[in-house]
Amino acid sequence: MPAIPRVDLEAHPGMAVALRLKLSNRMMAAVLLRPTVDEWVASDGQILPSAPRIEPDYVYLLQGAEVRQTITVRVPLHLKGGSRLTSALRFPGVSEEAVPITLTVLEETGDTPLPALECPLSVSLPLGDEGPKAGGGDFGASAQASYSLVAGLAGLDMLPARWLVAELLVAVCQAGAARGESPEGKQLLERLGRTRFFKNGVVAFASAQAPRWVLSGLAATSGLNAALGGQVGQGQLLHIWERWLLGLADTDVEGGDAPAPDMRMADAQLHAFAGTLGTQADRWFANLLLGLWTLSPRIALVLEQIAARAPEPPPTEPEVPRPPPDDVLGERGPLGR
Repeated sequence: MPAIPRVDLEAHPGMAVALRLKLSNRMMAAVLLRPTVDEWVASDGQILPSAPRIEPDYVYLLQGAEVRQTITVRVPLHLKGGSRLTSALRFPGVSEEAVPITLTVLEETGDTPLPALECPLSVSLPLGDEGPKAGGGDFGASAQASYSLVAGLAGLDMLPARWLVAELLVAVCQAGAARGESPEGKQLLERLGRTRFFKNGVVAFASAQAPRWVLSGLAATSGLNAALGGQVGQGQLLHIWERWLLGLADTDVEGGDAPAPDMRMADAQLHAFAGTLGTQADRWFANLLLGLWTLSPRIALVLEQIAARAPEPPPTEPEVPRPPPDDVLGERGPLGR
C-alpha cells in the first residue's frame, strides 16, 4: 500500500506557500476533483484562516492520467517564531484520507517582501489504498464496473450542474432534429408553429437567452477536455457515461472465456450540432419539442393535443388574372411602320 504523502513547511509570517500538485489517478474510472484545505490549527488550539486559492478550481482526471494543480495558502501574520500550525489537504468524494500539512513559523524579517515558497507534491489517488485493478474472473469484472459507477456518481456531487444540463438539452434537441426530418415530425411542427404555445415558448427562450446559456455550458466542458489533451469529439461529460456503458461489454461482467467484442460508438458531436442552431431561439425550441415528443410518450400525448387545437391556416385566395398592360404609345403594330 503506498504511503500517504505529507507536507512539512518552514515559512515566515505573511508568506504565501504554493503547493504544486501532480495528481495521478490509480482508480478504474475518471474523476472530477475539487480539493479543499483545512484551516490552520495552532498548537494552542487557535483556529486561523488558511485562505486557500486553487488554480484551476476543478481538474478532470482520466483513468491512469496525470494532471497538475496549484494550491496557494497564506501563513498568518503576527505569529511568533517557532509556532507550529497544522492543516490537511483533502479530496472530497474521492478519498476519506487526507494529506497532513505541518508548518513551522520562522522569525519575522521586518517589512521586506518575501517571495512565495513553492513546494512540489505528488499525490496518487485514492490516498492510502490501492486502487482496484482490472482482473479476470467474475469478481474482477463486476468490481471494476461497480467501482467505475460509484466513482462517477461521486464526481457528480462536485460537478457544476449547468455543464451536464447543457449537454442533455443539446442531446434532446439533436434527437428532435433527426425526428423532424420525418413526415410526422414535419406535420407536428407545422401545426405547433401556429399555436400561441409555440410563440410563447420562443419568446421565453429568446428573453432568457437560453441558446447562449447552453452554448457557454458546452464551451466549459470542451475547454476542460482540451486542456487535458482530450480529443475534440470527446469533450462531453456524457461521453464518460457512454464509455462506462460500453465498458460493461469490454469487461464481460457475466464472465466467460470468450473474447470481448470490439464495441465502438460514433462521437455525439454535440458542439457541431449546437453550432448549426446558433442563437436562434425558434430553432432551439422547435427541436427541443420534437426531442421530447420522441423520447417521452407522456409529453408526446400533450403536444399532439396542443397541435390538434392549432388554428387552421387562412385559405389561399385564388390568383386573379391581370389585364394586359396598356399600349402607352397609343398605337398598334411596330414603331417603324
